[in-house]
Amino acid sequence: MYPESTAGPARPGSFAEEPREPFSEETMKSQGFWLTFAGLLLVCVASDAVAVRISAHPFYISVCQVDHNPDSDALELAFRIFTDDLEQALEAMGTDRLRLGTEREAEKADLYIGRYLARHVEIEINDQRVSAVFLGKEVDTDAIWCYLEVENIPLLNTMTMTNTLLLETFEDQVNLVHVNANGQKMSLVFNGQHVKQTLDF
Repeated sequence: MYPESTAGPARPGSFAEEPREPFSEETMKSQGFWLTFAGLLLVCVASDAVAVRISAHPFYISVCQVDHNPDSDALELAFRIFTDDLEQALEAMGTDRLRLGTEREAEKADLYIGRYLARHVEIEINDQRVSAVFLGKEVDTDAIWCYLEVENIPLLNTMTMTNTLLLETFEDQVNLVHVNANGQKMSLVFNGQHVKQTLDF
C-alpha cells in the first residue's frame, strides 16, 4: 500500500533551524451545513473525487483513510491534501520553498511534512497515545498523498483522533477521516469547531 521511503519516524519539533510556531460565511459554520456538506463529500469520495474546488468560493479539504490491518497488527493511514495548501502552511512556518513534486523539491521536504503531520494529528488507541511513523509521500497533479503507520495494534476497541491539519492557515478547512476497522466503516468530519473525536468499535 505504501511507497518505499528513507524518511524516519516523524517527531514533533522544529521545522527549520530557526523554527516558528504556527500562528466564511456564518451560515457555513452551522452544524446543519457541515452535516449536509459531509454527506455530499462522502459521495465525492466514493466516486474517487476526494476533494472539491469551486473557483468562485474554494473549499479547503483534506481526506484521510485509516485501515486497521489485523494481519500485520498495524494501523495504516493515508492523507490526501492539496499540494498548494500544504506548501502554504509549511512555508508560513519558516520552511524552505518546498516545490513539492518538482525537480527542485526541497531536500528536507519529507522531514518538514512528517513533523507537520505529527504536530497536527494525534491518535489514541484504546485510551493510549500512539506515535505514527511517516513512511513517505506521492505527489499527484494538484494533491499529495502522505502515508503513515502505527505499529503493534493487535486490537482496536476505541480510536480518538485530534486533527487540526491546515486549520491555522484556512479557517474554513474541513478534514474528513474514513476508518475501516473490525469489519466496520465509519467517517468523521473535523473542522475549527470539532478537532477531537472518538470512535468505538
